[in-house]
Formats: sequence, structure tokens, C-alpha cells
Amino acid sequence: MINMSSNIRVRLTLFCSTAMLLFGCGVEKPAGETDPIPVIDTHIHLYDTNRSEGVPWPPTSDKVLYRPVLSQHFDAICEANDVTATVIVEASDRVEDNQWALDLVQHNPKRYLGLVGNLPIGTDEFAGLLDRFAMDKRFVGLRMRQRPGGGDFFTDAVWRDLQLLAEKGLTLDVLMSDFDLADVSMIANRVPTLKILINHLTGLTITGDPADANWSAAVKKAAAHPNVYCKVSGIFQRSGQSPAPKELSYYAPIFKVVYDAFGEDRIIYGSNWPVTDRGGKYEEQLSIINEFFKPMGRTTLEKLYWKNASKFYDVELVVH
Repeated sequence: MINMSSNIRVRLTLFCSTAMLLFGCGVEKPAGETDPIPVIDTHIHLYDTNRSEGVPWPPTSDKVLYRPVLSQHFDAICEANDVTATVIVEASDRVEDNQWALDLVQHNPKRYLGLVGNLPIGTDEFAGLLDRFAMDKRFVGLRMRQRPGGGDFFTDAVWRDLQLLAEKGLTLDVLMSDFDLADVSMIANRVPTLKILINHLTGLTITGDPADANWSAAVKKAAAHPNVYCKVSGIFQRSGQSPAPKELSYYAPIFKVVYDAFGEDRIIYGSNWPVTDRGGKYEEQLSIINEFFKPMGRTTLEKLYWKNASKFYDVELVVH
């Protein structure tokens, strides 16, 4: 039996099929380890380019991503790669697309555990919208990805709304394209009860070279806040290459800095599918991540792949 803390609400049945095992599909099992490890992929996007109103992302010029990407397509990824469940991250800035995503996956709540939504933080309508969407327990938090106002983004209204998010027990994902680690540290210090998840290994461009000392110091500073976690995700995208390098050695220096800073309790797996398709196959990215973390042992793997996600997003995982 897996020991689970009381604040992680997980129910595992005794009939876990091999389709739900982490180490299938060509990914090597650690010696002597045969029990299943569930996987929660905490970063996928779903959208339908055939909707009459179109989609704000991806652009029509994106020959890889501009296509319908729906639940049946991710179901196939799950079945091929032993992924148990997921948390969707909304990639649209249209408020009603949060509801569209929730409605799209309402038929399978055991696989589609939650939605990280997108609402206009720092606006008069924010509180009412948050109340509305938070009524659905699958709405687990927000992603902060746009920075209106640039350097003047962090207004009193933004701080008010971030505090409201914390008071509701919801989470904050941070896309690092318009924010940096200093912003994360500032938010964590000012709203210490808000659970914050840095996306895509802090958003740096991975070059295969040793980790930059200044970046490493900023990672450690952010990780010093116990309410900050880091998502091991989007590694192909962060390589800046298509196809992306497939050797662990290319990514290992960055993995090591993140693991050393956040430890096994505050790292969370995500893919960034279907953006992964730009760099390679889903299973290739997962295999690289697994190759690095496997030597840390089963306890670390369980935390990386599902326990930390379950705790952070407060989602329940049911494995058949």
C-alpha cells in the first residue's frame, strides 16, 4: 500500500491495468520496481480550430499546432504513454473559453482532473468571474501569462486579486515569458499563502551548456519560499530547436539546478502537449525526464509524477 498524507485525497483501486503504468511504452522500469506509478500530466492545452469563432492561439500560420486538439486526441496520448490523468492549462484569453474547456471534458472527470484558467487579474470584473468559475471544483486556479502595463503591472488591484485567489485556496501558475523569477519571489513574499507554480523550468532557453550562475542563484532565491513549486515541463520547447535534442545530457544541468533548489516535494511533471510536437514525440520527452529522475528512487518519482500535483492542485486521482 502507498502511504498518503491526509491532505492528499487519492483513491487507488486494486485493479490498476498495465495501461496506467508509468514505465511502459519502451520506458525502462527501474530494477525490482513493478508496482504502477500513476502520472498526472499537469500541462496540456485543448482547443478547436474548427469553432466558428476561431481560436486566439495558436495562429493559423503554425503548421504544427493549428489543428483541432481535443480530449479524444489526448486520450490517445494517455493510452500510448501510460498517462493516468491531466490538468488542462487554458491558452485562450477569452473568459468564456474557460467554460468551453470545462464542458469539453465533463464526460471524463477521472482523467481530466482540473483546469488552470485564465481570467483578467487586476480588473473590476475579476472577483465576480472568480466566484463564478470557482463554483466548479475542477477550476483549480489561474495562469498568469500576460502583463498589461509592463513594468506597472503590479497595481493595488492585482495584489487584491492575487490575495483573493489565495483566500479561495486556488493556485497560480506563472508563464515566464512576460515574468521573471524576481516577480515570483515578490509574489511569494507578499502573498505567502498563495501556491505558486513556475512553468517550464522557469522559461529559460536550454542550450546544453552548464547552468548560468545568475540564473541558478535566482532559482534558489525563488525556491526559498515554501509556497513556490517548479514544473518540469516544456523541455523540448525550451530547447529552442525543432526537432529538439533527445540526449539527457543536454537538459541535465538545468534539471539538477531545479531539483537541488526545490527538492523532491516541490517539483511537478507536465508535458506542454501538444507544443511538444514541435520538438519530438511525447514519449521521447517523458523518457528524458524519467532518465534523469529515476536514480533518485521511487519516492521521488511518485512525488514528481502525481503526489505533488495532487497536493498542489488539490485534485483526486482515481486509477482503475
